Amino acid sequence: MAPAVLRRNSSVLLEITETVLLALLIFFGTRMVVQNFRVDGGSMVPALENGEFLLVNKLAYVAATPDRGDVVVFRSPAKPDEDLVKRIIGLPNETVEFHDGGVYVDGRRLDENEYFAGVTGTRAGRSLVVPDQAYFVLGDNRSQSIDSRSFGIVPEASIVGKVWLVYWPVGKFGVLPGAAPGFEPAPERISLRPAA
Repeated sequence: MAPAVLRRNSSVLLEITETVLLALLIFFGTRMVVQNFRVDGGSMVPALENGEFLLVNKLAYVAATPDRGDVVVFRSPAKPDEDLVKRIIGLPNETVEFHDGGVYVDGRRLDENEYFAGVTGTRAGRSLVVPDQAYFVLGDNRSQSIDSRSFGIVPEASIVGKVWLVYWPVGKFGVLPGAAPGFEPAPERISLRPAA
């Protein structure tokens, strides 16, 4: 009788061990792909609000590079133990400038109406060339945002991932919609022709 009881107990113990190992494998495997973050502050209003919980795709840039308009989580250049969330505005080797109440990239004004309604709030005439493998980021709520205007560029290696999903509060559950800023059309030039 004793050998049968031992076999049954070792079988149960083996099943429990396998279940725990499988759960740990799933947990750590998922953690390598996605990570949750909590928005702290109002720098990304209206796209993201204080207290919202996000899922960030950590593999978004394995086979692709970040693009203008992507909302990303990154390690703060000023405090590497702190994560921030902002929108990418300037790409590598682009010149970012601020004047006439707007943001200009390589001399063309960005059309940010889809996600930003406010004043850029920076010193006019400021200009910065984004180095290779780095990005210029801004918060959507510029008056409440500490971003590349204060701490400078964000190295690509500091980017944790791309914001993918808002999962809390339940009323805001959903994929973060893309909002890539385009460029405003160049002003029309009037040509004067001599009268015939």
